[in-house]
Amino acid sequence: MQSQSLQPSTARDEPFDLAGEVARLESLLSVRQMELTTLQEEMHKFKVRYTQVVGCRLAELAEIEQAIKQAEASLHDLANDAPAEEGDDGAYGVGKTRGAEKPPVGNGLRKLFWSVAKLFHPDHAADENEARRRHQIMVEASRAYREGDAESLHTLLGDEELQFYCARVQAADTPENLQDTLLSLKEELRTVEFGIKRLTQDGLYRIKLAADEEATHGRDALAEEAKRIDRQIVKARHRLTNLI
Repeated sequence: MQSQSLQPSTARDEPFDLAGEVARLESLLSVRQMELTTLQEEMHKFKVRYTQVVGCRLAELAEIEQAIKQAEASLHDLANDAPAEEGDDGAYGVGKTRGAEKPPVGNGLRKLFWSVAKLFHPDHAADENEARRRHQIMVEASRAYREGDAESLHTLLGDEELQFYCARVQAADTPENLQDTLLSLKEELRTVEFGIKRLTQDGLYRIKLAADEEATHGRDALAEEAKRIDRQIVKARHRLTNLI
């Protein structure tokens, strides 16, 4: 009885499973693409508000603290020997959040970005589907370059599976071939999943989650953080006044 139930299943399910898996992945891809788009929109809105409410205050506080260090060095006749303050950079001098590192800048990061672009640029695509997937990867690479996120660029550059998928010849792929369609869907889903992973691993995303949790209790976390920084600014200005 048991052997009879297994044998028909093996013979009958193989073509059905392939078509079913294609349909399942198409549905899953649609859902995950919507999740990625929604997450990108939410993060953009939160980043704008964070910059307006918190980021500008952090920049002001960093500027005052830099002036305090210079004033203290001057009082001790050390102005000429004082090392440049980390973060005092024209392109990235916007203050540093607690635990944040200064984004790497210069030719090293630029060369890293162009190395990624050589592998994943949409101009190297064999068809529109591959170009779309390559474009998604380059969007992530561009974000990493803007934010000085060398780690993400190294991750893209060292991802052999992504490199293999982008380098493989797809000219022979046809929509009628379920196996090729299945592979294409897996690759596109992997790219979308990577985009979601990078966004949710961002430090700002964790701040957003905490702010959203506070909002459920009727509290505005960013406004409270702004008040805390404002108090630090007042103290720092008072200290600077006493030094000058």
